Amino acid sequence: MLRRKMFRDIKKNLSQFITIFLMIMIGIMAYSGIEAYMDGMTKTADKFYTENNLFDLNVMGLLNHDDLDNIKKIDNVKDAELKLSLTATTNNDKTLLLNCIETNNISKFYVLDGEKFNPDKSGVWLDNFYAEENNIKVGDTILVKYETMELQEKVLGLVNIPDHLYDVRDESELYPDRKKFGFAYISVNEITEDYIKSLVMKEANITDENIFNMVKPDFNYKDYIPYNNIMVDVNEKENVTKVKNNIEDHIENAKAIIKAEDTSSYVAYQGEIDEGKTYVGVFSGIFLFIALLSVITTMTRVVKRQRTQIGTLKALGFSNNKVLFHYMGYGLWISIFASIIGLLLGYYFIGTIFMNLQMEFFEIPNGYPSMASKSYLVALGVILIVALITYITGRSILKENPAETLRTEIPKIKSKSLNITKAGIFKKLSFSTKWNIRDILRNKMRTFMGLAGVVGCCMLIVCALGMLDSMNFFVKLQFEDLYNFDYKLNLKENISNEELKVLTDKYGSHTSQSLGIEIKDKDGEREANNILVTDASNDLRFVDNKNKIKEKPTDDGVYVTYKLAETKGYKIGDKIKWHIYGDNKYYESKIIGFNKDPQNQNVSMTRNYLESLDIKYQPDSLYTNKNLSNTKEIKNVETIQDIEGLKEGMEGMLSMMKTMLVLIISIAVLLGGIIIYNLGILSYTEKEYQFSTLKVLGFKDNQIKNIFIKQNNWIAIISIIIGLPLGFYLTDWLFKTAIEEHYDFCAFITTRTYIISAIGTFVVSYLVSRFLARKIKNIDMVTSLKGNE
Repeated sequence: MLRRKMFRDIKKNLSQFITIFLMIMIGIMAYSGIEAYMDGMTKTADKFYTENNLFDLNVMGLLNHDDLDNIKKIDNVKDAELKLSLTATTNNDKTLLLNCIETNNISKFYVLDGEKFNPDKSGVWLDNFYAEENNIKVGDTILVKYETMELQEKVLGLVNIPDHLYDVRDESELYPDRKKFGFAYISVNEITEDYIKSLVMKEANITDENIFNMVKPDFNYKDYIPYNNIMVDVNEKENVTKVKNNIEDHIENAKAIIKAEDTSSYVAYQGEIDEGKTYVGVFSGIFLFIALLSVITTMTRVVKRQRTQIGTLKALGFSNNKVLFHYMGYGLWISIFASIIGLLLGYYFIGTIFMNLQMEFFEIPNGYPSMASKSYLVALGVILIVALITYITGRSILKENPAETLRTEIPKIKSKSLNITKAGIFKKLSFSTKWNIRDILRNKMRTFMGLAGVVGCCMLIVCALGMLDSMNFFVKLQFEDLYNFDYKLNLKENISNEELKVLTDKYGSHTSQSLGIEIKDKDGEREANNILVTDASNDLRFVDNKNKIKEKPTDDGVYVTYKLAETKGYKIGDKIKWHIYGDNKYYESKIIGFNKDPQNQNVSMTRNYLESLDIKYQPDSLYTNKNLSNTKEIKNVETIQDIEGLKEGMEGMLSMMKTMLVLIISIAVLLGGIIIYNLGILSYTEKEYQFSTLKVLGFKDNQIKNIFIKQNNWIAIISIIIGLPLGFYLTDWLFKTAIEEHYDFCAFITTRTYIISAIGTFVVSYLVSRFLARKIKNIDMVTSLKGNE
């Protein structure tokens, strides 16, 4: 009998139970979907790093086989491999990071098409993303050029490699441009003897090849290959720092040693995971909280409206426990089904979409979402909370005797709180306004829940749109305010003064240099960073924390970015101790100012200050405003980058974010609409008796509709006023905590976003109110009034 009663009650209140189902489903879907995407990112990377043996340390410098043998002898070193990395060019002004290796046991290839690495094979293993963007297939032949060396290489394989998940040409690019930049691997046997001989002859200052052959009659070019990397595989993770220190102490040619966790590829991927973990706790957490709040309110009201029926069941002899379990079943079964469907949609819909977007961004194979156990626990928690609230509500009614429960509950209202409409300015208000004020005072909890639901949805819409606004603003800050040039020329390594002068005479003298450094803190801990040395005049500008352009930097110390200063606790006047990689001499520099950089948290100084420390200034970048649109190649320049191309790369990253945020906005709007509709139904159902009374007293349907709509409009407007600033603070908090520490973003939300969010929230609320108000004309006054006797 009770089962039939349950089905009858659900059918009678179908719209409310549907909204309960949808709210739980959407809340669980949002949470589990983002959690599955983040857990999938972590597991996919861990699997790829482990199966393809990502290096633990990368040793940089001018290295040889003796260095390789000495590193292999160090305790806890499992294996090591030499690598020569060059920035080469190919057809149509494209750039390839060309890597020459002898073996491939560390950072092994994941071959998507073609064959495995073979040092005896003549050919190239190419970046799969670059190949796709440029329509290159296995078996094609590509041109690879570096200085005097030109190679025509057959493509033997398309690969992903664990230390190339995220490759950019240099620090000025935020987003990989796979159309113009990729990586390639060849065997060292492909390096031509003529090229190596030319390097050795240049170093020995010999121009005649015959003389060189006499000086080095037994010349074997492979002994002179200038390797610049040794990848090291350490036996256990806890030994990595110990091995790093041993290499620093014993390998003289090691100029810099970078842990895998500090490489740009690893940091970018891990930063995305860390950001996502914050999103799980914020976006999906808010979705779930708002949905649960509304469900609790609804279930409480549904059970309380069954008060007289509970009294009837008690009078018929049903035990308290049987009645309680009957009403717990209302929320229990619906929340179970909603949670199951939410988990499935979260995994197969949100998790899969977000994961596929990331796999288009990072070069990692077999990316898949993974349902975390936490999602199941959250779903179980939601089910138990709904059941518990139903239990508590039902138990509070069952404590009363049957005679009391058979009567309608009289609201506990203090008469003084209702008399407010009879005093002062309230006396002059219209009847509908007075009625709504009194109704709000009678039903404070319902009003609070309505406010909380609409505020949350408005806040999420502001946050999602505001993140796009903020990213667009920082594109402008980076590429219009900080960068004031049209083209950046990345100079070749070891360029001579004469060769540099040829370039500066033609393209201008605005240059900069980037130095890899280690900063030692007060406790003796060392951390990798870099110094930007500027001699670029107004082409590289400094901005303050309010995004205003600062005056030209002075020559009596260093500038530190705001984010780095905040992270490390630096203040103006403090001194930092640092050394350049490859030089053990430490310098102490006074911090004379701060500057803002959205994408690099580093130290800056002028050329004059660098030279005052007796350090030679050797520029690696030259900035110009000359038109180089038709220039494909410049002697002694590795790459030519135009500012529009850099900006397009950033906008490419934004397009991916937009897809993800559009999905979040859609869920927020959908959840907001359902919550507003659900609260509207609750409000309407609870007022049905009052509306019937007003009808009996002669009020027309339109007058009653206006009373109903007016109160919902008040709640929507108050919610918007609260939700807009909260949306700003949520966005700002996300940027300051979720964004990876190398970036310095904060909220910058346009007036248009606030207007769109406000109008959108209000329109949804108003349309729902109008839709529900149509029911007023169908009220059966006799049934409604008799039901409350």
